Amino acid sequence: MRIKLNNWLLSGVLCLSAAAWAETVDAPSDFAYGIPLTTDSTSPFFRVDLPREVYTQTAWPDMRDVRVFNSQGMTVPFALFSAVATVESNTSYPLRLFPMRGHKSEERNRPVVSLKSASGIEVTLPVEEEQSVGRNFLLEVEEVEGGYPALNALKLEWTRLPENWQARVSVLYSSDLKRWNTLVSDAPLMDLTSGADRLLLDKIDLRDRGYRPNARYFMLTFRDDSAPAALDIRAAQGVVELKDAEPRRITLASQSKSVSAGEAEYVWSSPQPLNQLVVVPAQNNTVLPLEIEYRSSATESWRPLSKQVVYRLNGRHSAPIALHGQLVQGVRLKGVNQQWNENLPQVSGERDVRSLVFNAQGSAPFLLAWGNKAAGEQAIDIQALIPEELHQSLSVDSLPDAGLQSVQELGGEARLHATSAVEQAGMWQKGILWAVLILGAGGLVLLALKVWREVQKREE
Repeated sequence: MRIKLNNWLLSGVLCLSAAAWAETVDAPSDFAYGIPLTTDSTSPFFRVDLPREVYTQTAWPDMRDVRVFNSQGMTVPFALFSAVATVESNTSYPLRLFPMRGHKSEERNRPVVSLKSASGIEVTLPVEEEQSVGRNFLLEVEEVEGGYPALNALKLEWTRLPENWQARVSVLYSSDLKRWNTLVSDAPLMDLTSGADRLLLDKIDLRDRGYRPNARYFMLTFRDDSAPAALDIRAAQGVVELKDAEPRRITLASQSKSVSAGEAEYVWSSPQPLNQLVVVPAQNNTVLPLEIEYRSSATESWRPLSKQVVYRLNGRHSAPIALHGQLVQGVRLKGVNQQWNENLPQVSGERDVRSLVFNAQGSAPFLLAWGNKAAGEQAIDIQALIPEELHQSLSVDSLPDAGLQSVQELGGEARLHATSAVEQAGMWQKGILWAVLILGAGGLVLLALKVWREVQKREE
């Protein structure tokens, strides 16, 4: 009997182990919440920024429990990534301007143009045999810390003329006034007026060849006879245009609770990988020295984060505290010899905005779902989702956006605490193992009693 029971228990353990490794198929009802997506084109891929509800209602901080379903209830391939924003900044550098006068000559049996400014600067430029001297302007870039800036463009200013005009100009560059190279050929300039409208083209793009030299000198050479003789270039500026990709952030408010007149706690509904923590006094013209603590879950002990003075003065407030993705569920503030009574400091967290790109397999409408503690990772890398040979024609920034409708409850809040098949099997395995151990111990006790009784009988 005992052998049969043990065999049955062993078979149960093996069956549960197999079930733990069996592939599970996700269904929309396995997730707490969802939101239908609208797709208005036949594109194979769509992009969507995750709505605020996903950040506060996912079961996992890394959003492994996010899915996209088609109308047949099947999951489709998707990628999750941090969204970035392109920040453009322009810096202008005033350039020294020297009008040059010149004449054609020969140097080593090659035609050249000898130019000279009123201040005595002399320059020799190679030219074609049939090329006229034209009008020329020398531009000098002032050295900044680290050398000469790599200019993206030249912006010119001239005295406005009564007649319309157009011209073409070439740009050469040099570092020593001796060796010159052509950077831009026949760039257009114009100043046209029609009634009250004015069309002004006064900027020369220097990125025509994808190369930006850190040159000290530039030469503007007008080669178009249509350029008016009265054209007077009064000033020139060099422009450096920078484009930086910065992560986009979403601000998540916390729920506050006063502990005492100088102590308060702040919590989020779930742990968040925060990049920045913003702490600001509730009242203006206030400075607060604080001890700041945090914890990553509601069951952990508080850990020190920072000792910092925060302020709100004349509309300005202290800088956020950098956390670099630290997992935070709660924050505790303690005033250092400070009390705020009912005017609790304001605390919020910032984390990276997450974008999702999905492959529109099957038929619409598609459903974005989230909130399942039992879910595993399913997102793939964006480089793997879109084939490499299509990266140029299907760049992430050019993909159409999927529209968001209203949030729907699917499996409900209980799914936020669901256990996976592996966890369930593990719990059963532990239970069965304890049962086997208890039965084994009971068997040993019975065996010991039987031996004791036989010994007693023999003694009698």
